[in-house]
Amino acid sequence: MNLTLSLKTKIAITFAFLFILLILAALPFRHHQERKASENVIQNYERFMQHIKHERLSKENVIQYLQNLGFLEVKDPIEILLFSDKQVIKKHGFEVFVVKDKYYLHVLAPHFRVLLQDTSNKFERTYVDIFIILFVVFLFIFIYYLIIKNINDNEHQLKSRQLFLRTVMHELKTPIAKGRIVGELIDDEKQKNRIITIFEKLNFLIDDFAKIEQIVSKNYNPNMFKYSIEKLVQKSIDMLLLENTENIVSENISTKKINVDADLFAMALKNLIDNALKYSNDSKVLIKEQNNTLLIISNGEELPKALHEYFKAFHNDTKFKNHGMGLGLYIVNSILQMHSMRLEYEYLDKQNVFKIILEK
Repeated sequence: MNLTLSLKTKIAITFAFLFILLILAALPFRHHQERKASENVIQNYERFMQHIKHERLSKENVIQYLQNLGFLEVKDPIEILLFSDKQVIKKHGFEVFVVKDKYYLHVLAPHFRVLLQDTSNKFERTYVDIFIILFVVFLFIFIYYLIIKNINDNEHQLKSRQLFLRTVMHELKTPIAKGRIVGELIDDEKQKNRIITIFEKLNFLIDDFAKIEQIVSKNYNPNMFKYSIEKLVQKSIDMLLLENTENIVSENISTKKINVDADLFAMALKNLIDNALKYSNDSKVLIKEQNNTLLIISNGEELPKALHEYFKAFHNDTKFKNHGMGLGLYIVNSILQMHSMRLEYEYLDKQNVFKIILEK
């Protein structure tokens, strides 16, 4: 599905961006570690040099003193001095070099020079930052895997349900067609009309399910024309296939025309009316037009979740005994989005008020 592919791409880009940010954040941390290590080593060397200057030690005594502190005299200093990785610091009386992660102290006395390798104070690289980066990277990969797996599972579940719906609709079409043909053979005109009406309603429901399946799978192209709000409301009530519609009251519904796919818009409105009838305390619904908004009002308990939670396909709130597949408000929201409209909800004075904000 294009929607799923787009979502996967967005997630991949997000994780790649976070990974780059992690690397960029780690580089200054690494540099800080190196600088801190160098500062600690230099502070020790400055203390050693202060002692050497204070005691006015000779070359032999300097070598002996530093050897006792873990230094080793370099017999061939030219190679180290010429090919050192970097000069860490140069001060009056000494300079410090680093070669292959090892520190070298170059003593610059007035009458002699001597280069010594620090065998105790090696440049110890701490790999804590690398371990942290690797841990976070693996954590990112694991989270990414879980998210993609969840998307794939949902996609598979959605395809399975779509296949089920298509199969059921296909299998029902044949017996409905045959039933209507048999209905034509009934002699009693009243019974004949009743049977034919029943099968026509069943066929209408199958077509309705087909549109729902197309909406869920994002394969429907709306046919937009101008229709009056009054006719659309009436069409939605007719789609309920109720024998008695006295409990559905319309108020202030105008003849103003709006640009919609009549079948889709009526289906969305029908679902809202149907839900209002199912979950109301008195099985009554008021449909009202007000300020470019259609209101579907019924007495009942407040929605237990935020409205956007019901916009998810197959949310299936099993709290209610007459729950369906969890597609009702998902379909309504999808249809309204096709029409650049939106659905809002308000619980006021113990009444559920669903609002269709019509196009401008």
